[in-house]
Amino acid sequence: MSRVRAITLLAIATLALGCDDDDVTGPQSSINDGGIGNQSLLVVANVGVIDINGGFLTGFSVDVSDREGEPVSGADVVIEGGFGPRTLSEGPTPGSYLGELSGAAWGTLRLDVERDTLFVHGIVLGNIGIHTFTAPQPEDTVEAQTPLVVRWFRDSEAPMARLSTRDITLNDVPDTGEFILPDSLNPARSNQRFELVRSNEVQIAGGLRGSFFRLEVRNAIEQVVVD
Repeated sequence: MSRVRAITLLAIATLALGCDDDDVTGPQSSINDGGIGNQSLLVVANVGVIDINGGFLTGFSVDVSDREGEPVSGADVVIEGGFGPRTLSEGPTPGSYLGELSGAAWGTLRLDVERDTLFVHGIVLGNIGIHTFTAPQPEDTVEAQTPLVVRWFRDSEAPMARLSTRDITLNDVPDTGEFILPDSLNPARSNQRFELVRSNEVQIAGGLRGSFFRLEVRNAIEQVVVD
């Protein structure tokens, strides 16, 4: 089996483990729902999925404050997905709730926050799934000062993506699975690094202004020789 075919099969198998269990044909943002609430809480919720040495890890972080900007302690904060409901624990910082999941979070994500009469319920966030690079690969040698095609596999289309190297950061990259880096942005380097961050976000309709629920999926490759 060729090296390219082996990499492709591995990428497809990896993506199958992290795929969403909802039958959505378009961008996952199409199923986002801001939920309901009584406009009493500022909720800043983040789900971060990152590849660490070939294995994915998910971190949950939810900051909760009231109308006066004071942290809200003792709240019930629950994030649910294909992995089941996860009740987050309040960390050492008041009003900051944290959790962790081994592997990539899968399934549509849902968020509920409640403290006495203060609440936001039923926030829904489409899961964009993980992604893996297929070109270039670590230890590949590519030509400098020429257009470079960067390719990746992903489960579902993300509404937002950001591509970075050691030299530049490109925001608003279409999540099509391919991006051509212009020759002017492809300088010679002995250890180039490529990082792709894909994300989906929903504004929390029942929360105070500035409340959101966001998912970011991050993956990177290094040791690409640009010569």
